[in-house]
Amino acid sequence: MQSISKTRIAPATAAAIVERAFGADAALAELQELTEGFFNAAYLLRLAGGRRCVLKIAPPANVPVLRYERNIIYAEVATIELVRAGTSVPAPAVLHFDDTCQLVGSPYFLMEYLPGVPLHHLRQRLSAAEQQPIDRAIGEYLREINAIGGAAFGYAAPGAPRYACWKDAFLAMLDGVLADGQALGIALPRPYATLREQVARQAHALAPIGTPQLVHWDLWDGNIFVDPETRQISGVIDFERALWGDPLIEVQFRTAELPAGFAAGYGASPLEQPGAPARRVLYNIYLYLIMIIECTYRQFPTNDQELWAREQLGQELARLDAL
Repeated sequence: MQSISKTRIAPATAAAIVERAFGADAALAELQELTEGFFNAAYLLRLAGGRRCVLKIAPPANVPVLRYERNIIYAEVATIELVRAGTSVPAPAVLHFDDTCQLVGSPYFLMEYLPGVPLHHLRQRLSAAEQQPIDRAIGEYLREINAIGGAAFGYAAPGAPRYACWKDAFLAMLDGVLADGQALGIALPRPYATLREQVARQAHALAPIGTPQLVHWDLWDGNIFVDPETRQISGVIDFERALWGDPLIEVQFRTAELPAGFAAGYGASPLEQPGAPARRVLYNIYLYLIMIIECTYRQFPTNDQELWAREQLGQELARLDAL
């Protein structure tokens, strides 16, 4: 996706990155931009000799981003290492990280190349029976991620505020994205003050969450790679939006209907916990507000995402009114 948040580089810069990471004997043979992402720039690098790796670059320093997105490249590197050390999730190894901004004006890192096809391209060609073991594996991997505990609630990025209780953390997260929207005068279906007040009125539903748990928060099919021959998951990517919070906020629980395979793999569902319906409404409102507001920041070439998110937000606000 075209976005002003993506840092473009020339082959000469990529070659310098390869040399810094792997030594003077390493040489860049091919540079290919990976265009499916919405935020960071990503490139596939092929080195002389055939080795492949992926380069991910944070946005240019002069491009405004949402408050929660500040420094999230650091969160991604740290979370990948945490997940690789504590789970069986096939996250890519971080090969090199550079935040000196000498070669590129933004921090970047190189990670292991993961073979396979993004699941959102493959799923439409699979029968329900073929999808079930993949969904089960997704559930198992997400359960492992969510089982990692933290010391405080909040986003994983360095400098992000941390809180002793989830209610305070979530309300601060909501305030942040609403402040982002107000800063650019983005129109929402209800006044900003009304949205804050209505969510705060239901925030008591967040009080029972007492343990900060690691949340991927962006584990949609596009961030899951599958070997098209074996139908095994070969990689899980994009940990940059990781946070310490309530696993119910994961996108898999956005609706009450879970794929049977995923449900079997994950086990006891957060959707079955007391107060889950109210919490899920609050989480969906937060998600759709981000999806609306980020469109203006990114300057996407189409308004497809914004229109869809506005429709979804309207439905969640109606559910909020009914609570």
